[in-house]
Amino acid sequence: MKTNFKNTSLLFIVGILLMGCASPSPVPVPVPPCSSTNTIFNQLYTNVTMLPGHQNTTTFDTEIHEYTFQFSQNKTICSIGYQSQPAIASTPYLMEIIDNNTNTVIYSGNHIFSSANTSYVSITPTPIIANQSYTIRRTILLTNAGNNFANIIGRVVNQPGALVSFPQSFGIMTITGANFHQNGGPLLNRGIPYIDFGYY
Repeated sequence: MKTNFKNTSLLFIVGILLMGCASPSPVPVPVPPCSSTNTIFNQLYTNVTMLPGHQNTTTFDTEIHEYTFQFSQNKTICSIGYQSQPAIASTPYLMEIIDNNTNTVIYSGNHIFSSANTSYVSITPTPIIANQSYTIRRTILLTNAGNNFANIIGRVVNQPGALVSFPQSFGIMTITGANFHQNGGPLLNRGIPYIDFGYY
C-alpha cells in the first residue's frame, strides 16, 4: 500500500514538473499599421501633376482605369483608396490587383467609396514581391453607372493631347504604364488614374 502511495505521489510530482516545463504559447506578431496618410503613390502622383503641361482632372469615360507598377522592396498592400463619382456614390467599384508575372488576380473585391474625397477600405493583406510587375485596376460597368458615360470617369493626372512619359518613380515605387479601356479606349499611357493604396 505504501509503495502504491509512493508511486502515485512520484507520478504526481513528475507531472507537475513536466507541466511547468511546457513551452509557452507563441506570442502573436502584431500586424503593422496600414497608413493611408500621404502615401507613396500620392507623392508620386503629386510630382507628376507638377510636370510642365500636366494637370489633375476627372476624365476618361472607360469602364476600366488601371496602372502597372513595381516596388523595389517586398511589401504588403492592406488598403485601397479611391473617389467615387457623386451620381453613383452608393455603387461598388470592382478593385483588383493582378500579378503580371503569372497573369493572376491576387486581390479582388467590390467596394463603395466616398464621392467627397478619396476614401480608403481595408482589404485582405496582399503581399507584393520586390521588382515584380503588378497592375491595380478599377472597374465600373456602364450598366451599373446608369448607362451614363459621365458616371464612369475618374480622377487622373494627364497631359492633354499628349502621352504621360513612363516610367514615373518616387521612393520605392515605379509606375511603368497605364491604360483606360473597355466600353471605350484603349487609351494607353494617356494618364495615371488616382487609385491609391496603403501598405506595410
